[in-house]
Amino acid sequence: MRIQVFRVLYVLLILHSPLFTLHSYAQQRETTRATLFGIGKVNHLDTYLSPLEYRGPELTFLHETFRRLQRNEHVVFQTTIQGTFSYAHNQAETAHDICANIRYDFGWGRQWRDVLWKGLDLTAMGLAGGDGGFLYNDRNGNNPAQARVNLRLTAALRADYRFRVRKQSFALHYQAHLPLLGLTFSPRYGQSYYDIFDRGGYDRNLVCTYPGNALSLRQLFTVDWHIRRATLRLGYLSDLRQLKANGLRRHQYSRAFMIGYVREISIKR
Repeated sequence: MRIQVFRVLYVLLILHSPLFTLHSYAQQRETTRATLFGIGKVNHLDTYLSPLEYRGPELTFLHETFRRLQRNEHVVFQTTIQGTFSYAHNQAETAHDICANIRYDFGWGRQWRDVLWKGLDLTAMGLAGGDGGFLYNDRNGNNPAQARVNLRLTAALRADYRFRVRKQSFALHYQAHLPLLGLTFSPRYGQSYYDIFDRGGYDRNLVCTYPGNALSLRQLFTVDWHIRRATLRLGYLSDLRQLKANGLRRHQYSRAFMIGYVREISIKR
């Protein structure tokens, strides 16, 4: 009987000790996963294929994971997968562009919680990633398509604000991504892919990118509405990409309205 009492006291002592409390806190993990679908408009220009701008509708898919690490609640990890597909035409509607692209970014950051006032969190992050895709023009006989391959390092800022209105929970989110340094593939004006790959005509087709020749900015603003156990997310995505290299210019200006859902997972061991 005495042995059992001592065992119970020992267990209670361990459960309430600071060491056990720190260990339990270190095993806590909060993860937010958001899946969004969007529709909007795009403006294309790629002087390798055509000197004209192309405009049309664009479909967007976006999946984001935002996680606080187990051992430090101020250190966060984020991954983003974004896919786009567009079908655009020139002003005279004599030719069309088909464009598809998928991008992936991941990275770590430092978060400051309850900044200025309660419920406002600010996060600074460094991201690494890349994207790949193609642009096809149905009017060109020679060189009808252009490959898109990019690698980059990005600086990102994020702000999250949680609040309540009449017992309803809401959250505002804003993100801005600015690529700082990268590497991209670009042929020269008049240089065919046959010259590059089959005839070995490489001519500085791997280009270092930075804000001076590839100033780009991606912004995402969303609002979450918590409805019982579900969370609805509405948002606006602005994705502006530019490149000037090897005597060519290209840009892709995309704007889309987004809608989707959010899953919040909290694990405590």
